[in-house]
Amino acid sequence: MKSDVVVLQMTMVDLLLAILHWLLLIFFGGQALIFIGLVLWTIWTDAIKPRLIPTDDIARVADDIIASYPDPELEAFARHERAWYDSDGAEQTYWYRVRKAVRRRLEGR
Repeated sequence: MKSDVVVLQMTMVDLLLAILHWLLLIFFGGQALIFIGLVLWTIWTDAIKPRLIPTDDIARVADDIIASYPDPELEAFARHERAWYDSDGAEQTYWYRVRKAVRRRLEGR
């Protein structure tokens, strides 16, 4: 009779440990999935998506800056720097591409 109670208690402890194991696995696994999703979202919005902006749009903005400002390279740099201070990776990539286009056009003159 006493051994049945010990076996029943051990079975309950094993069951509780198994339940705790799965609950912890689900909790921390969910946290890991959320973290991975945020990393992938950041890579998409800050690195990949700005590179998909058509070259024609970049060229149009570069032409507008060249036509509107006496020092177009400085203006493109100022906008790039403002995006850097705002910690906006997508804008930084955008204005970096515009700066390159402005520099190429000015060297081609």
